[in-house]
Amino acid sequence: MDTRLGPLFILCISLLLIVMGCEQTFEPLQKNDELVFSMYGVVDVHGKFSVVRVMPIGEGLLNTNPEPNNSQVFLTHNSTGERFTYQDSLFKFGGDTYVWNYFSNDNLIANDSYLFEAEDSEGRSSVAQINLPSELPLPTIEEYSTGFESGIFEGESEDPIVSVKTRYIVQPTNELGCDPEMEVVISHLDRLTTRADGSYRLEVNNRSEISRALGPSVESFRINRRELLIVSSGEDWPDLSELIDLEITLPDVINNVEGGVGYVAGVAGRIIQITPPQEPC
Repeated sequence: MDTRLGPLFILCISLLLIVMGCEQTFEPLQKNDELVFSMYGVVDVHGKFSVVRVMPIGEGLLNTNPEPNNSQVFLTHNSTGERFTYQDSLFKFGGDTYVWNYFSNDNLIANDSYLFEAEDSEGRSSVAQINLPSELPLPTIEEYSTGFESGIFEGESEDPIVSVKTRYIVQPTNELGCDPEMEVVISHLDRLTTRADGSYRLEVNNRSEISRALGPSVESFRINRRELLIVSSGEDWPDLSELIDLEITLPDVINNVEGGVGYVAGVAGRIIQITPPQEPC
């Protein structure tokens, strides 16, 4: 069992789990022979953000048991039959609530299809067909100012950009030294400029937003890590534009899982180090 989160889980949550109401996923109290698992997450062609939350249906609204449930999770390439095993990662919410996330770092074949499958100890399974998008070229950093935490990024993509964020590992400082590191993630999708030829441009100015996220008690800080996180997706990405919030949380409205509920989408994700990371003080 692996209890790591890592940066790949952070963006995955913001991509599909939160977007589609992951904290309100369908967990009926009564066991159902037809529905085995709820599954929410993404499969990344580049292996950066492949994380899927897989929870058995019928074990209560909240899972308070941290022990392994002996589920197995696989990804199979439809064309060749090549199979990848996903590793488990136990995530604890506030209190004694636990969820199981499964992740993989495998590079996959762009513009191809895969079968995502979760199987319980009795051999029952839930599956989702995944169609991966094109590879996402690395964007370029045109300029970046560490003083203002502002910069310009340029790139291109054959598929729509569905998420773009900056991620900072920040360490508050004071006259006695340094406090523990904190993470600040800022979404920029509404600031992204896209062009007809598939190119895009992003301008950020984050100093004030970082300060707000840290709170008024933090007067000074240093930034130990700066990252740009960007994700594209094609036909697999769900269209939520015509749905109200209540509809998004209903299990049968947005669902591509057979033998279960949820949504697993194919994406292409990149993590770009804006500046070289430094050790905490």
